[in-house]
Amino acid sequence: MPVSRIITGGYGSDLGPGAHCRVTRMTLQEGLDIVRWQSTFEQPVELPLQDDSECIHFSFTNLLKGKAACSFRDGRRQRRYAIDEGAGSISFGRCRHGLYHQHGEIDNITVMIRPELLAQWELKLDPLLHKALACEQCFLDGHRSGEMSATAHMLGLAMDHGTSLPPAQPRSSLWLYGQSVTLVSLFLEARQDAQCSCRVSHTDRQRLVRARDRLLEDLGKAPSLSELARESGLSQPKLTRGFRQLFSNSVYGVFQQMRMIQARSRLMNGNESVMRIASDLGYANASHFATAFRKQFGINPSMLKNGGRGKSLGAG
Repeated sequence: MPVSRIITGGYGSDLGPGAHCRVTRMTLQEGLDIVRWQSTFEQPVELPLQDDSECIHFSFTNLLKGKAACSFRDGRRQRRYAIDEGAGSISFGRCRHGLYHQHGEIDNITVMIRPELLAQWELKLDPLLHKALACEQCFLDGHRSGEMSATAHMLGLAMDHGTSLPPAQPRSSLWLYGQSVTLVSLFLEARQDAQCSCRVSHTDRQRLVRARDRLLEDLGKAPSLSELARESGLSQPKLTRGFRQLFSNSVYGVFQQMRMIQARSRLMNGNESVMRIASDLGYANASHFATAFRKQFGINPSMLKNGGRGKSLGAG
């Protein structure tokens, strides 16, 4: 399935029962597009892909209820990359073929930019990204930050059309351009402190994934580092270093980010009070919860209550 067909927006009508897919695309200038992918698949799907876009994809997943992944041929084997909620990836490959896997619901924002336009911005690229882009077999995942999440969220709101939510004030093309450039720059900033995940052995990678799963079992209370290290079979220094390398965040940073993502999801359902959600997530003080939420998403949690998601865009 060529990417050029997907981003036209006329995709997803022939994927069978229980499948819903909507693609929204905005062209900001020649060689720069924003694409929002929203889809739900009640049954697991595996879609063949061909990247004929000639663009670098800076892709951030705002919402994931279920599982999603993509896989590409790497030498003799097919390498699979999991897609996580609240995280982003940088990918590039001219005419590269692969597979997209999804079961459940996803909402994703992607800034697509041609390499020659990115070069004109004269942004500093780290050596690993520069090498990956040069070989045109690039897929670097695990990019996270509160600002990145807030920016991707606001771009998603700006691209909302035909929803039951209160209409947000339309954003100008200049605002969209500025936010797209901001999102790309935040990806590059997130890479400044990132360490190469290729140094993590397969065994340690499995242990770190298990440690992350254990960490996120109860978002109301995080286990201690010593407990997490003992259960995962890693020393504390190796655990903390491994989280930085594999997940581009500290152990508590991963916990905090997922806690806020769950808070946002519950707030957007509109059926619970802010205090109830804060309490369930381990906050005895609602103001402390609101401060953490603003740090992650750039808006107050109360603005997502009762269909206020469209209104929150103005505050952003």
